[in-house]
Amino acid sequence: MKIEGAFPPVTTPFDDNGCIVHDHLAENIKRWNDTGISGYLILGSNSESVFLNEEEKLEVVKTARKSIPTSKKMLVGTGLESTNGTLEFTRKAADHGADVAVVMTPHFFKGNMSHKAFMKHYQMIADSSPIPVLLYNVPPFTGLNMAAETASALSSHENIIGIKDSSGNVEQLSEIISLTGEREFSVLTGSSIVLYPSLCVGATGGIMAIACVLPEKCSDIIRLYKNDNHADIKELQMRLIGPTVAVTSRYGVPGLKAAMDLFGYYGGRSRLPLLSITEAEIDDIKNIFTGAGFL
Repeated sequence: MKIEGAFPPVTTPFDDNGCIVHDHLAENIKRWNDTGISGYLILGSNSESVFLNEEEKLEVVKTARKSIPTSKKMLVGTGLESTNGTLEFTRKAADHGADVAVVMTPHFFKGNMSHKAFMKHYQMIADSSPIPVLLYNVPPFTGLNMAAETASALSSHENIIGIKDSSGNVEQLSEIISLTGEREFSVLTGSSIVLYPSLCVGATGGIMAIACVLPEKCSDIIRLYKNDNHADIKELQMRLIGPTVAVTSRYGVPGLKAAMDLFGYYGGRSRLPLLSITEAEIDDIKNIFTGAGFL
């Protein structure tokens, strides 16, 4: 299975009491279905999955699966800290319709997470997972980086089909692509800021927060690249930088949800301990998207 194109990491809608609003989740997905995206990441970092219990996670997967057509892939974040726990949840996600398991690096015991530990962890999961596995490297959240050599070594497993690399490091992403070039191994960036340069070195697409707000623009970059329209790609890539920073490093998930609200999706509140952003911050986000020509 090749994973390519633009994927939004779907947010989880909550009401004012912190309860999941499944109708809004379904409505968001049905609207995204009409765009050029290739599929979805459910229960990724932007879904606030660390705030969901297992029952809630599986209900989110069920709602998403009902709303996502078979023409679009449903990737599901199944990574937990333990190998057995990850495998158990991966099986449950598969039973609920997941096409691919996206497995974040375990990171609580950082000092012990060596190349050897990662190899054992991912090989055991891939050996028994009923669905393909996509590695997930996200140093900004885990404080831990999976080396290109480790990703390359794991790519030889027939059930490990690629990696989402959210390091933002194009040099590392290039090294992964170079080391895995002779294999069917999909390399996706997790940062829209480096989507264009990532495509230039061989990435197959991206799973990016800004795709929740501007899915067509992310798809456009990939389409323009395939058509060798580099002038328009550069212009669009530069316009995306300010909005991307606003909904990631500056304001995080609450900012992403506020931007979704501005564009007619349901963003809503985040779960505590994430605090809602202020009216002044919402105005700042609005001004950033307006200044970039998207509002």
